[in-house]
Amino acid sequence: MIKKVFIKLALFFFICLGIVTLVLIYAGNTVDFFYEKFTTPDARSMIIGDSRSMQGIQPRVFNTFFQDSDVELPMFNYSFTIAQAPIGPLYNKSIEKKLNLTTKNGLFVISVTPWMFGSEKENNNKEGEFREKGQPPHNMQFVSVNPNYEYFIKNLNFFHFKGAFRKNTILHKDGWLEELNISKDRTVFDQWKKNQIMSLERMQKKYKVSDVRLKNLDSLIKKLKHHGEVYVVRMPIDYDFVEVEERFYKGFNRDMDLITKSNDIPYINFNTMNNHHNFKTYDGHHLDKTGGAYFSKVLCDSIQMYRSKGRN
Repeated sequence: MIKKVFIKLALFFFICLGIVTLVLIYAGNTVDFFYEKFTTPDARSMIIGDSRSMQGIQPRVFNTFFQDSDVELPMFNYSFTIAQAPIGPLYNKSIEKKLNLTTKNGLFVISVTPWMFGSEKENNNKEGEFREKGQPPHNMQFVSVNPNYEYFIKNLNFFHFKGAFRKNTILHKDGWLEELNISKDRTVFDQWKKNQIMSLERMQKKYKVSDVRLKNLDSLIKKLKHHGEVYVVRMPIDYDFVEVEERFYKGFNRDMDLITKSNDIPYINFNTMNNHHNFKTYDGHHLDKTGGAYFSKVLCDSIQMYRSKGRN
């Protein structure tokens, strides 16, 4: 009797495991925003940041642009959302896990926003209190396994299984998140933009700028410089968003300048009058597929300009 129960339980377990495996392999990129990032090999060149870079910087453009250079490719987008990816010791540790430590000529793009240096006012970062604790990628021990059962077990709440049928988003193998559910209606754009601004204004009241996070940007740059070239980038957004960010963190550009100059690397700010091209967003601060491809090419051109100067 006990043997039959054991056999039935074992059979049930393997059937469930088989179903989960099929879902992860064939639908993992549509049912979860992050899962595929933990199924690919260790990266030699990386894009680091929040949702702006996760959606707005396309590795495929970098791979094409630098294919005949000495850069170690392919490029991988290891960005998440602002809830998971503020700069800090937790993100730094995960980046190091994902990085192929034998890399010598990698290319690292760190996309920064003021919110990535914000902590909830009640959190004491010096005591290890971080709002992102317990979320991916910080709760992951294995970041390059396919299929990744650890992610499924620890982060089941991030899965949206209806996405397998709706396919509103696709997370590509290179880490780029493609948003497909975008309206061309101007009224919808205005409403999305309004909602996004209201969300950032709520964050402004809730957050404070963290010195610990600033110091960790410096630490991250120093670590990555051992493996290649590092570029800190502020991506283009509508000026309405710049104004909100200015109210939250008035000295942001000054601090980015100080940190990058002390590390002898470029800070490329695409929100200056000279750099603010007409990039296409779908809500005022997230680039759509077309705008992201254009921006990625412009960013590659800017990086190549700095690389050429460095050789002269």
